[in-house]
Amino acid sequence: MRADRNIAMALVLAGLLCTTHSIHAEEGGSFSMITSWVHDYETIERPGRAVTVGTLEGIMTILESSHSPFVAGEHSVSKCLVYAKRSEDKHSLEAHCTLTDAANDKFHMGARRHGGDTEAGGGGAGVWKFLGGTGKYAGVSGTCEYSVEYLAENWTVNTARDCKWHRQ
Repeated sequence: MRADRNIAMALVLAGLLCTTHSIHAEEGGSFSMITSWVHDYETIERPGRAVTVGTLEGIMTILESSHSPFVAGEHSVSKCLVYAKRSEDKHSLEAHCTLTDAANDKFHMGARRHGGDTEAGGGGAGVWKFLGGTGKYAGVSGTCEYSVEYLAENWTVNTARDCKWHRQ
């Protein structure tokens, strides 16, 4: 009888371990997104360098996703603060963004880019870093490479594919 209890206990523990492993295995995934913003930048030019600050406001759309919390076809309002420096031989940009979805859950992201520019017809490649958020985005982190293109009339389009995320 005691051996049966030990076997039963071992099976229960094995089941719990498998369930825990399955839960953790689902706490990550991938997605792709596109964001269209209108930018409002102010630049101060100095000899051989320039500093730009401003905002981006627009809409982010999930294009593809392995599973929630990112759902293909969902949209979020995106607001960012941007800081960029340019010298004769290099350009760097940093952006801090908050996306708010229809349920009012917020997702925080930061971007860094070295190279390219912020003029119409320009752009460049950089990296997003996912910084968690509220609601369904709580504890979500990860990274993603992106490509940005600056268009006429202060429009900007950012495309990020194969973004990897996990929940801490």
